[in-house]
Order: sequence, then C-alpha cells, then structure tokens
Amino acid sequence: MPIGPLIVSFRDTTTAEANRLAGSLADALRDADPSVIVDRLRERTDTQDFGASLAVILGTAAVTAVAKGLAGWMARSSAGVVIEIRRKDTVLLVATQVESGDVSRIAKALSAEE
Repeated sequence: MPIGPLIVSFRDTTTAEANRLAGSLADALRDADPSVIVDRLRERTDTQDFGASLAVILGTAAVTAVAKGLAGWMARSSAGVVIEIRRKDTVLLVATQVESGDVSRIAKALSAEE
C-alpha cells in the first residue's frame, strides 16, 4: 500500500542549495529502493529552479529502506542541513545530524498514519 506523498524540504537553505540537496537526496532514495517514486517540486513559480523539495511516494515495504537511505545520505552529505518531512500540512519529522541508530525513529515517522 503506498504511503504518501511525503514532502521533503530543506530548512534555512538558499534555493540553489536546496536544489542541490534535493537532487542528491532524490538519487539516494531511488538507490535505497527502486520502487520509491521521487519527484522534485518547485515551491516558487517565479524562479527557474529544478525543484527545491521532493515528493516521495513509497510502499509500506520500502519504509525501512528509505529510512536507511535518508540516514545514510544525511550522515554523508548534509552537514548541518535540517530536513523537514511532512504529509499534507502535518510535520512528521524534523531532523539534522542523523545517525544509523535513528533509522527506526525515521521509519516510524514515515509510516505514521494520516
């Protein structure tokens, strides 16, 4: 059963930096589980960015793989970045400096009911 869409955005970053982070994280999530659908979202129509946020749709079986992919990506490539994951208007997770021990908490937040 699909979960989502989850919206992943990057707090306190410029549009250019958020674009770079979104591209990198999208690749990491696709690598974590090929069944995950990741689309980039433009938050402002008056700019020419590629999409500074991500819409992520995943099945319940992919939650743990995506949580591991997210934790690994944050540990490798996002020093000091704060991500926010929300569904509709509900914030599910705000995270920074994630470690491998946080995977179960991330998976629980991603699979939270609407």
